[in-house]
Parts: sequence; C-alpha cells; structure tokens
Amino acid sequence: MDVYLIRHGAAVDLDNEIVEEGFRYLNNEGRKQTEEVALALKKLKTKFDIIFCSPLVRAVQTAEIFAGVLNHKGEIKTTIELIGGHSPTKFRHLIHRNSHFKSIACIGHAPDVYHFAAGLINNTDIKPKIHFHNSSVLKIEYDIEKESGRFIYFFESDTMKMVNE
Repeated sequence: MDVYLIRHGAAVDLDNEIVEEGFRYLNNEGRKQTEEVALALKKLKTKFDIIFCSPLVRAVQTAEIFAGVLNHKGEIKTTIELIGGHSPTKFRHLIHRNSHFKSIACIGHAPDVYHFAAGLINNTDIKPKIHFHNSSVLKIEYDIEKESGRFIYFFESDTMKMVNE
C-alpha cells in the first residue's frame, strides 16, 4: 500500500483572537503552498483512496485543499492518531486497520509525521533526507504483512523539489 505522510500547511500564530492550538487555521501562504504541492502531486497522477487527517483545523483545511486539487471523491476522515503526541505504534495500527486501501494520505503535525515515517520505514537514516516543512509530502510503500516500508520520495514544499532514495 502507498502511504503519503503530509504535514499540514502553514497556519496563523496564536494571538489574542486565536488562543488555542486546535483553532489555528491556514494562513494565506499556507493555503497557496498547499495548493502548489497538491498540483505537483496531481502532475504525478497521485490518487488517494482515503484521506485521514488530524481533527485540528489546519490539518482539516490542508486535507480539503489536497482533496479539491486531486479531485478526490473518497472520504476525508479525522482521526485522533494524527492529532499529535501518539506513538508510531498507534499510527501503525491506523494503517493496519485500513490495509484494504491501496493508497492513503495521512495529514498531521510535526514532529509526529517524522516519527511516524521512521516507524513505518523502520529506518532512522531517513532524517537527513527529509525536513517536514509545512505541506511537505513523504511517499512510503508499506508492506502490511512484513510491517516494513520503503522510502519512495519526499516532496519538499519549501524548494518544490523531490528527493528520491
């Protein structure tokens, strides 16, 4: 199965109006950058069977942008495993529960997306290859039976460049 780990787009900072982390929404730059990354994935003919995201506003908005650009007709589901602070093991359980899908997107937060990636790939050597800036995407080919993933590519949102293994 293909697992796409995506960090949410850039969001507004906490201030007098936005006083809780969960209510931070995408800023204009975050919306634009997320759309640009989604367009790049569209050129690669990327399709998701389902999109999972953290229930926090900025992750849901990121999911909606990807879904719109990629003409995603499937579901967008929020899941607590992507809120943050959950272990790679709980994240793997989410993947295993949904192993009937061929391609899933998981939109979450830093530093969790890195930890989830390391947990799926079973390799901490990926750290030099990836910096999960906002809207960045890591594609992993994950073998459910072997519980092992393979790094396919990392799309860096800040440079709009792809890193292959």
